[in-house]
Amino acid sequence: MDFNFRRELGKMTPRISEGARIYIFGAGANWDQICKLYRYLVNIDISEYVDGFIDNDAGKQGTLFHGKAVCALSEIDLRNSVILICVASDNANNDIGKHLASVGMHWRRSFFTCDCFMILLMRWEYLRLRQFQGRHKGERCFVIGNGPSLTAGDLDKLKGETTFATNRIYLMFSRTGWRPSYYAVHDASIIKNYHKSIKDKVTCPIFYAANSVCEIDEFSFIDDYFYFIDLRNDWKPDPSGEVIFSEDPLILQWGATVTYDCLQLAAYMGFKEIYLLGMDHTFPLAIKKDGALITNEVDGHFTESYHSKSSPYNCAVDMSTAAYQAAKEYADSHNIKIRNATRGGKLEVFERVDFDSLF
Repeated sequence: MDFNFRRELGKMTPRISEGARIYIFGAGANWDQICKLYRYLVNIDISEYVDGFIDNDAGKQGTLFHGKAVCALSEIDLRNSVILICVASDNANNDIGKHLASVGMHWRRSFFTCDCFMILLMRWEYLRLRQFQGRHKGERCFVIGNGPSLTAGDLDKLKGETTFATNRIYLMFSRTGWRPSYYAVHDASIIKNYHKSIKDKVTCPIFYAANSVCEIDEFSFIDDYFYFIDLRNDWKPDPSGEVIFSEDPLILQWGATVTYDCLQLAAYMGFKEIYLLGMDHTFPLAIKKDGALITNEVDGHFTESYHSKSSPYNCAVDMSTAAYQAAKEYADSHNIKIRNATRGGKLEVFERVDFDSLF
């Protein structure tokens, strides 16, 4: 279902069903950012749902902003209006809220603070993601890494299996008839540089980290899904044993690898057997938690053309290892088996299993 701003706002206040007009308090740059967010995440021009703008600046009153009239608060019918405050300053939000309350309006009925714009997006997307809850209860799946051990021949064996893949896996498509069942990406540089290739070549449900898309021109989540990366794990000086495993598909925990996103999504979907393939956990360049630089004479991916030569990023290897350990602990306590079917590599957090024995 397409996102309809008026319909979604109507779930929070009965005034909308009573025919109330929608006004935005604040005709400034913050509205431009809100418009950009809605354009990227739900592909709408939110200004089309707005009846007008309110601003205390007399110089703006009587002008047009985003094609709608800007007026003073005294010029609108408060009995038939819903006002959404859209200013960047918390103090200004509070001052405007106090003023609206003083003229008989009520918070979360006839006026809302600026956080409502994000709340509406997240409520809508949360309901979309709930269709995946328990969808594959009791089944098995494969989470595909992009390490140097990954081969087209092994992927051919996964035809008919439920699989998760990530990032630039599409570079393997010319060599195999296999295609993933689900795809996820959270790396900002990959999304920025390759989002057109992803949209062109990946045909399964795509999960994007919304944190990484809002600086990309002409991007849209049409027919796809978004989630948010919770970066609290990165605040901790020692991630060992402290990384969280999320049960909420909208807020996934950061583990320095998109594979961790896939493991959290797979658990949410109800899989009880999860096998890793191509998860070598080897990196030509890696950063330890104390900032030490680790260099290795190894390949990082299944093809040399995987990363652009100008990519400034490398792996936070201690964080990703801690994330895998958190996934193992969660799986062990929830009757989920995560096994590593990678041919070789250095990921020893999970029990090893021979890939060929699975068929």
